Amino acid sequence: MAGFADVAYWTAADGARLALRRASPAGPARAALILLHGFGDHSGRYGDVAAWFAARGVSVYALDQRGHGRSPGKRGHVSRFAQFLSDVAALRKLVAGEEAAPQLLLGQSFGGTVALRYLETGPQGVAGAIISSPFLTVAMKVAPWKVLLARLLADIRPSLPVATGLDVGHLSTDPAVGQAAKSDPLYHRVMSPRAYRELRAAQAAVVAEGHHLAVPLLFLFAGDDRIVGRAAAEAFARALSGDVTVQVYDGFFHELFNEPQRARVFRDVERWLDRVLQAPASHRAGPATG
Repeated sequence: MAGFADVAYWTAADGARLALRRASPAGPARAALILLHGFGDHSGRYGDVAAWFAARGVSVYALDQRGHGRSPGKRGHVSRFAQFLSDVAALRKLVAGEEAAPQLLLGQSFGGTVALRYLETGPQGVAGAIISSPFLTVAMKVAPWKVLLARLLADIRPSLPVATGLDVGHLSTDPAVGQAAKSDPLYHRVMSPRAYRELRAAQAAVVAEGHHLAVPLLFLFAGDDRIVGRAAAEAFARALSGDVTVQVYDGFFHELFNEPQRARVFRDVERWLDRVLQAPASHRAGPATG
């Protein structure tokens, strides 16, 4: 896909070989961005986003999170949410070894949950983060039996794949986006009982520990998000102190970067990006650490 070189693999802290896609600018990078996709998603769907950042001098490292895309693990399953955070920390060290540039995070949906929870752990060296349609609650109805099943089986059958019921038609107002996801063999719509329990705990922790967020944040919300709960996530974002920017796009569906009018989103991202990267180096944290 446009913007990415071939898929490469790198070794996470626990020895897992995770898939990684890179996009590089023509000249020296002014920043390095780690892109974290949504649940059931994979990095290959973000080639156009990567190309946009690369054209503006930003290197992109797009991870297939474990249990997703070309990375190993049962689809939609993770034993501990902390594994996602460990992967981000390890990837940041890899990036720091390749790029002497400020680091940024971009988290879409579930990737936004991972990015926020990671940032709450107090890592050093992150210049800012873009959080798009963060998955803190669901907008779609979840059948009560699925919730009960997840609770009962989280320890007995932790990796059992359970259909999420996600309607791909709600990804974007462009029907072609949903159709492409539906036919994509790397895109899945299952979640294990253990992953559900871990995710719910992480979502609660994000909200409870928001006061630990200490980097510039750009929150992007879809005004008509039918997948994640926009109102609760927006209230969380607006209650944060510090350098926090909130943008809401009326009429947009969940995947803002796949909307027909995404140029509006990119303009706001570019404005924020230029401001954050022009900030004095003394205002940024030190070298990348866990």
